[in-house]
Amino acid sequence: MSYLPFAILAYFFNGIAVLVDKFLLTAKIKDPLIYIFYISLFSFAILLLLPLTHVPSLFVFVLASVSTVIWTSGLYFMYKALQVGLVSRVIPIIGVLIPMFLVVHAFITKSVSSIEFIAVFVLVAGLIFLTIFEWRGNLKRIELRFEFISAILFAVSYVILRRVFLMDDFLTVLIWSRMVFIPLAIIIFLIPVTRKIILVKDEGPKFSLKSKAGLLFMFGQAAGGSSELLITFSVSLATPVLVNSLQGSQYLFLFIISLFLGKKFPEIFRETHTYLKTAFKVLGIVCIAVGLYILAFYK
Repeated sequence: MSYLPFAILAYFFNGIAVLVDKFLLTAKIKDPLIYIFYISLFSFAILLLLPLTHVPSLFVFVLASVSTVIWTSGLYFMYKALQVGLVSRVIPIIGVLIPMFLVVHAFITKSVSSIEFIAVFVLVAGLIFLTIFEWRGNLKRIELRFEFISAILFAVSYVILRRVFLMDDFLTVLIWSRMVFIPLAIIIFLIPVTRKIILVKDEGPKFSLKSKAGLLFMFGQAAGGSSELLITFSVSLATPVLVNSLQGSQYLFLFIISLFLGKKFPEIFRETHTYLKTAFKVLGIVCIAVGLYILAFYK
């Protein structure tokens, strides 16, 4: 079974989720920890799916849990970067860094073929062409630091997750790896400092799932959850470097959607366009198309 359609659809959903996250983190939600808490809280629902799985070995459970904790940490730093940077820059930079880290790992472990290496480099080149102009200007050191930390945490989590999938079936790994979210939500709620961030009013009303922002949050989480499920399934079918090299397709979705949202919310989704910048984006699109063609038709 090919991982390509699942990965591309995953990055479409992730593009939607990222735009929602950027809006909420800029206008409605003051601290990314609120995101992490509610994501963890929603994980209580996975208990309903436990009867469909078997109890994994202790090693598989621990390794899967470690992958989830590292992935959640990467998510937190991505949210921190989104708070201080442009969505059209934060996500592409992280998207470029993740496959770069994974390429190094794949080169060391020799887990991909020569033709797949070529495809990955073409796809990463496409990402760079698409985003090179966004790397300039108001790029703060702290934003770049958050992006670097986020990318390396995501890369490490995917490498560990791929190893776990080689040891047990997809559904068991998926469900049991999310179990760690349950104690995480409890810990966040019990610690006074973090509980204050989540529950105590700061400027204006506190975040509530019953508000318009809460409904938008749940929509974004549905899109993000679908994306993560599809990415996880893709990683179970192929090496992480191949799956994550397709991040360029996500940026294409972000670029197109931002064109429309930029008119209504220019302070959040602002982006300028010139002939040179458009030419680089077209070149990036061509690179991504070539990379996808290589992955799809050359084995």
